[in-house]
Amino acid sequence: MHSQTFTKNMKNNQIFVLLFIYAIISSFTIYFFDGTGDAGDSINHYLYAKYAPQHPELFFNHWAKPLYVFLVSPFAQFGFIGVKIFNAIVSFFTLFFTFKSIQKLHINNPIIGAIILLFSPLFFVLTFSGLTEPLFALFISIGLYTLLSDRYILSCLFISFLPFIRSEGLIIIAIFSLYLLLKKQWRFIPLLLVGHVVYMISGYFVYEDFFWVFNKIPYARLSSTYGNGELFHFVKQLIYVVGVPIYILFWFGVVSVIWNSIKKRLSLDLQILVFLGFFSFFIAHTLFWYFGIFNSMGLKRVLIGVAPLLSIIALIGFNFITDDLFKSKRTPKLILQGLLILYILLFPFTSNHAAINFERDLELSKDQQLAIQIGDFIAQNRNSSQRYIYDHPYLSEVLKIDPFDNNKRMALTNNFMANINPGDIIIWENWFAVVEYGVTKETLDNNKELINLYNLNVWDNNREIRYSVYEKK
Repeated sequence: MHSQTFTKNMKNNQIFVLLFIYAIISSFTIYFFDGTGDAGDSINHYLYAKYAPQHPELFFNHWAKPLYVFLVSPFAQFGFIGVKIFNAIVSFFTLFFTFKSIQKLHINNPIIGAIILLFSPLFFVLTFSGLTEPLFALFISIGLYTLLSDRYILSCLFISFLPFIRSEGLIIIAIFSLYLLLKKQWRFIPLLLVGHVVYMISGYFVYEDFFWVFNKIPYARLSSTYGNGELFHFVKQLIYVVGVPIYILFWFGVVSVIWNSIKKRLSLDLQILVFLGFFSFFIAHTLFWYFGIFNSMGLKRVLIGVAPLLSIIALIGFNFITDDLFKSKRTPKLILQGLLILYILLFPFTSNHAAINFERDLELSKDQQLAIQIGDFIAQNRNSSQRYIYDHPYLSEVLKIDPFDNNKRMALTNNFMANINPGDIIIWENWFAVVEYGVTKETLDNNKELINLYNLNVWDNNREIRYSVYEKK
């Protein structure tokens, strides 16, 4: 009796050991690595959250994601490190609720599922960013756990706010609605609209439009400025999200789920909430990119939003390889489990292209490093009356400028010259200025009203990064 109790306690406490280790690793990473996870959207999300108290309308900006801005804003006041601490806390609880969900699903080896999630390279990397995917993953894990615990009201409330963290939350709402329908729990389905009702009412005072939650969605168009791509793009990119061992386990899990569904051995919970939940999200993004719609960029990071579901499917693959194939062979089973776990633990630290590259993924990027040098140059010649015209988000952090204050900063667009004054500083770089707004260096060099003050360039993996600083005469 005592041994059974001890064994049960050990199994329940495994997650707390893992969370303690994760807390140490994340603290170490935040302290020793200064990266932002991404030089564009990650910084922009942080800037919206940081300056929302000065510009309350930013709390209702659909691109920035209203709920994300609301939750992150207090942390963002401490600088970007505050956002990294926020996302580390978010990932901490995502691991916990994913583990608890696996227990509710009665899947063997739930701690392996949590380990799979933690050691998915991109899940770890994005924790130390300002991106919205980690928070989306947390809400899915909480929504899944509470629903499996028959706490329908709480689950529906959490899921209802997903579209205000990422627009794809609408897909997950549809999946949860289907599940409730099949479970004959129709009365809870209206609760999945609570998030929209709350933001329709509160955002009305900004937009004077109750339907701003739909009308202001920036992706609601059947085109994309980023083009399109191949049909199996995300199938190929998935390996760079989770790494080689988890990628293999995931596809074994897919086969196992399909086979056991045919044999009618799987619960509706697993079939709808986990399997259909993940693949509806996966297929939607595949089609968005393939057809070049909803402004899709084909970014692999979007899959981190459903990483808890992915890790559960990969765990099913792990159990299929070890438990199902070695049912009566305990020693070979334990050896294979040990080798697979070791492979999962070590893979992120290998030199494989799908592993974590600590310099690339956790340090400031080359263009951010050059932005700091630009900031140092400007600091030597700065005066309070100058206004700055630039596009690179990190320059706002370097120059300590509120990018939403038009008296301090303007975007570098093709018609910027019509709105600038003598002494204003223009900072051009060859990514955001060119790709987002089509402003070339030649355009600025040929403008006789501008003086070229400073130039910087560096090569980074066969790509030249260039900055130029100009002043209006």
